[in-house]
Amino acid sequence: MPHGQGEPPSPDPQAQVRDWITIWQSELTALATDREAVDAWTRLVTLWAETAERAARLLPGGAPDGSAGRAGPAAPAGPTAPVAAFDARDATIQHLANRVAELERKLAVLAEGNRGPGA
Repeated sequence: MPHGQGEPPSPDPQAQVRDWITIWQSELTALATDREAVDAWTRLVTLWAETAERAARLLPGGAPDGSAGRAGPAAPAGPTAPVAAFDARDATIQHLANRVAELERKLAVLAEGNRGPGA
């Protein structure tokens, strides 16, 4: 059978990519405007950050505060993150970005301390 008779047209990869990006942008926009989803992600990232801090204390050399190898009391529970409204999305994102930057600084200090003198 000659090409084009009874066969579907071959897909345009660029059009498929554009459609896929449009779908994902739509999904991510819907997710970002869902208050419950934003709250859940905020709690999840906070939990990850707390876990990373506790894990850092178990490393040789420990945390910058000298708490190496000591489990110690759990950090007091802070207030729960406020539910983000549409207007507060940017503030929530900035808060998370600041928190990640803070954790990166702490990890850099820990990594530097684990190298030891003259390493």
